[in-house]
This record gives sequence, structure tokens and C-alpha cells, in this order.
Amino acid sequence: MEQGRILIVDDEEIICAAMRELLELKGHKVYEAPNGVAGLRICAEIQIDVIVLDLNMPRMDGYQFMEKLLQRWEKENRSFRLPKILVMTAVDVNTDLGLAKNLGASRFMNKPFKSSEFVEAVNELLD
Repeated sequence: MEQGRILIVDDEEIICAAMRELLELKGHKVYEAPNGVAGLRICAEIQIDVIVLDLNMPRMDGYQFMEKLLQRWEKENRSFRLPKILVMTAVDVNTDLGLAKNLGASRFMNKPFKSSEFVEAVNELLD
């Protein structure tokens, strides 16, 4: 399987470290951002394949992040491939499913998550 470029945007260091380790074991290149602002900076520099995105973060939450990413994509005449987005959240995903889907979310998972299901979800988004 080809190595993917995965960006984890989450303010919880322990969860980031766990996700990074799982993905690196599968050969993926993993980038991390503690908030949406830092995540957008990375997306501007690197063509990311999949974004693992938390919704509740300081500075810029997951919804604002998806909105800004879409705006940049439109502004740049769709000159880059939009990454697939896996929303990982502790909130009830059914509550905000519609809004997140409209902003580009491809899949949803609740925290805490099962390692195998997380890796499987990322791999499906890479295919």
C-alpha cells in the first residue's frame, strides 16, 4: 500500500501521539497541528491526503478549519486536491453530522476509538 500523508489536527497531545504511532506503524507520513490555524498552515505547504480532525479546539475549531480549507480551495480555483476528512470527536457525532458533512467531512468516529477501526477508516479514505 502506498504511504499516505496524514494530518492530525487535535489539541489533545496524548490522543495525537496514539494516532501518530498507529499510522506510522502502517508506513504513513504523519503531520500534527494543535489547532485549525496550524493545520491550515500545513495544508498550504504540503498536499495532505487525509485529515484526522477534532471538532472542539481552541483558536479555531474543526468547523472553522473545514470552512477555511474550502474557501482556500475555491479561491485558488480548485488548484489542489481537497483532502478527505475523518472527524474524530468526543461530542455526539449525530448532532453535528449535517454541518460537518456540508463542510467536507468524509467519515466520523467517536472518541474513544478502537485502534483497528481508526486505522481501517484512514486506509479506506486513502483508497
